[in-house]
Amino acid sequence: MIVVAVIGLLSAAVVPAISSVSGADARRSAGELAGSLRYLFDTAALRHATCRMALDLGEQTFSAECAPGVAGVVKDPDRAAKAADDELLAERFPDERDAERRRLLARTRFGAYTDRLLKPSKLRGSTAIRSVRVEGRDHPLTEGMAYVHFFPSGQAERAFVELADGDAVYTVVVEPFTGRTKVVSGKVEGDR
Repeated sequence: MIVVAVIGLLSAAVVPAISSVSGADARRSAGELAGSLRYLFDTAALRHATCRMALDLGEQTFSAECAPGVAGVVKDPDRAAKAADDELLAERFPDERDAERRRLLARTRFGAYTDRLLKPSKLRGSTAIRSVRVEGRDHPLTEGMAYVHFFPSGQAERAFVELADGDAVYTVVVEPFTGRTKVVSGKVEGDR
């Protein structure tokens, strides 16, 4: 019985280490994220809602948010009003550095999307979101909150979400017109 107990303890310690070395946690997390992104694409089109996947790079979590109908950006021509509001918006959205994105967040009507198939999730093991590149943005995000948007017209933002666990790197790619998601081993450049 003692030998069986020792073997059980050793295997309990070895299995997580093997998952980390083999990249199993990263591969499984990438698959779960890809499935959730595809499901959210379909949800946005079927419900005629604008949805987004919120990726928290600090907490290593992802969750769905939706707004009824079309949620767009209205540009404010009065730059003086923008400058006065920037301080308040910086306090309200401390994780967002870009002033224009803070103004966008203040105008949106997004709320948590609840569905039994699409629950807020945490990445497995020591898997981390290394970067999120969304087409049309100047640079990839490596900290804070990142969003991938899905529109009622059946379109999405083209995005590349890079997940890593040790040396295992996987990139989840979202295609803009079909909503197709795929998991690619390694880092993917934006033009691929």
